[in-house]
Amino acid sequence: METLFLEATYSGTVELCPETISYLTKKGYTKIGLYASVQFVGKLETVESQLNELGVTSVTSRPDRTHVKGQLLGCDNYHNSLNLDKDIQVYLYVGDGRFHPLALVYAQKDSNEMKEIICNDPINKRMVLMGIEDICTILKKYRGSLVKFFTAKMVGVLITIKPGQEQFKPALLLEKKYLDKRFYYFIDNVISFDQLENFNFIDVWVNTACPRVGFDDQEKFVRGVINLNDALSVEEILGKESVFNKKIQ
Repeated sequence: METLFLEATYSGTVELCPETISYLTKKGYTKIGLYASVQFVGKLETVESQLNELGVTSVTSRPDRTHVKGQLLGCDNYHNSLNLDKDIQVYLYVGDGRFHPLALVYAQKDSNEMKEIICNDPINKRMVLMGIEDICTILKKYRGSLVKFFTAKMVGVLITIKPGQEQFKPALLLEKKYLDKRFYYFIDNVISFDQLENFNFIDVWVNTACPRVGFDDQEKFVRGVINLNDALSVEEILGKESVFNKKIQ
C-alpha cells in the first residue's frame, strides 16, 4: 500500500509572545539555537525579525531525521543528531506541546552543562521553560537499565520493520561487542509492551526503534530498556562526567 504524508502548516500568525520577549530581554541572551515543529518551521520570518530587533542572533541546523533546516522531531534526542556545530547560550523552540522540545533536553544529558529550553507556544501565546529537572525521574530509571544491561546475560533486542526505524543490521554489532551475552531478536511492526513479559528469560531489553521509547516508556519495561547506541557504549556513559550522571547520583 502506498502511503502519502502531507505536512499540515499552521495557518495562523507565528510570533514570539510578550512573555518570551520579556524573558529574553531579562536574561540578556545574544545567541540562541532556533527550532520548530513541522507546522511552524516554514513560518519563522516574524520570529527571526523579532529576535533581530532584540539584538539576538539565531542559528539552527538540519537534524538527522528531518528534511528541512530548523525542523525538530521528538526522536532527535541525541546531541550529535542535531548537527548543530555552533556554540549557543540557549535553545528557543517554537511550537505547542512538550514532546518535541523535550528532545532538546534529552540531547544534552551527556554534556557537562545544561542549556535551558525556552518554548514559545504561538497558538496559546505563552512561554514555558524546560530543563534537566523535567527528565530526572526518567534518567534515574534509565541509568538503572544501563547498569542492568552491563551485567545481563540474556538480552532481548526489539526490532521494528517500520521504514526509517528498522535497524536490524546495526543491532548485530551487539553480538560482536559483548561475547559474554546472548541476544534474542524480536521483530514486529509495532512494539507490543504488554507482550514483553511473556519472555521472562530476558534480563533487559535493547530498543532499536524510535529512541524516545527507551526514555519515555521506561515504566512499561519491568526488566528495563536502553537504546541501541547507548548499549554499544555503556561503560563510557556510566563513567562520563555529565549532566546525566551529576543530576541522578
